[in-house]
Amino acid sequence: MICCVGLIVGSALGSSMGGPWIVIGPAAGFGLGLLADIKLMGGRSKDAGSGEGHRGGCCLGGYLSGEGAMPQRKDPVCGMIIEEKSERYKITFKEHMYYFCSPECELSFKGNPEKYI
Repeated sequence: MICCVGLIVGSALGSSMGGPWIVIGPAAGFGLGLLADIKLMGGRSKDAGSGEGHRGGCCLGGYLSGEGAMPQRKDPVCGMIIEEKSERYKITFKEHMYYFCSPECELSFKGNPEKYI
């Protein structure tokens, strides 16, 4: 989300400065915003005790990625740690239960399960 704000701010600054900044401004703004997004998401995924879960990418959010009291599994598609009890996306494949953070990861697995196990 911050990358979009960076793009808009970079475009405005680039337009006001003119010349090569018309191209450099938006690219620099987007790049800085993307770095901020990555840093922000990295901080949330490590903060298990605060109730803040992973909220970006393919995942729908609300899942803790730290250690907790409930049994946890790793999404074979994106690698996210999810709690078995709260997970609604799951598939049994070759007598093993696989858990997913989102319907997108579940569909990716269904399309080519051997790629992820």
